[in-house]
Amino acid sequence: MKLKLSIKDKTVTAMMKVKLTKLITTQLHKYALNIRSVELHIDDIESQTHGVLKQCRIHLHLPGLPSIRLKAKGNNMLQAIKRALHNSQLLLAQKYAITH
Repeated sequence: MKLKLSIKDKTVTAMMKVKLTKLITTQLHKYALNIRSVELHIDDIESQTHGVLKQCRIHLHLPGLPSIRLKAKGNNMLQAIKRALHNSQLLLAQKYAITH
């Protein structure tokens, strides 16, 4: 499983990439053999009621199935990533019919 990470207006350090890789692999460890690559994009979005929020977009490339694309919002980067990973777990469970 390859990881491609891009964060808008912030440099990605080696330590940040290691921690995010560990978080993603622990969250998606059941499906690691069924995922070719994970693309993670994090952007800032403006909200009228909450100010600036982080939006995480995940693109999972699956062999033999259509790719999965998700979006999740959060107050900070970690919250947005965790929400997107949780939603991707639910979709992968539906696609591969594996229960939690």
